Amino acid sequence: MTNHDERIAALQARVAELEAALAQARHAATRDPLTGLLNRAGLIEAWANWRHRPGQMLALIDLDGFKGINDRYGHAAGDAVLCAMNYWMRDVPLAARLGGDEFVAVIDNVGWLPARVGAQLPDGPMVSTTMSIGLAPAAGSLTDVLRQADAAMYHAKASGGHYEVYNRHRHDRPVEARPLVRLRDDSAIVARDTARSVA
Repeated sequence: MTNHDERIAALQARVAELEAALAQARHAATRDPLTGLLNRAGLIEAWANWRHRPGQMLALIDLDGFKGINDRYGHAAGDAVLCAMNYWMRDVPLAARLGGDEFVAVIDNVGWLPARVGAQLPDGPMVSTTMSIGLAPAAGSLTDVLRQADAAMYHAKASGGHYEVYNRHRHDRPVEARPLVRLRDDSAIVARDTARSVA
């Protein structure tokens, strides 16, 4: 091999290393480090390229008793319950953790929806909690779909039910005034949806 060939081979190897590092960084930027699910940024990116099938729903999931698990058993127990959501979501077309104890899943039918999630603690008890879930058709802008699912989920939680499907006549009238905490980071989603509507 000539010196020229060696330099070419070295450059090719370096390019391959840089491409691998870039792919790893991109993966880390769009994944939740605890559960391995998509994070909010990953959800925005995936939704922009999403081609939904008729009948699919977006489920916004809130773990009802999560704070109590953290307070009673410690944050390691809470992390175990959060990671258990990855198991439940392994077969859904699209899944993400928005942050805290809130998750998003695109589902094909409501029969998938679990009523509880839990984890067996090492040398400890089985801990679990119920879920409140809001459902909205998985079509249109992510901002709108999340707002619809959020409204339905809040009503499900307030009524003590498992899940509710968004209905604008029912859910556009909030049970009580509340800040849209779940949507506090949606400026990027709004910007993306606005750009797509203008284009």
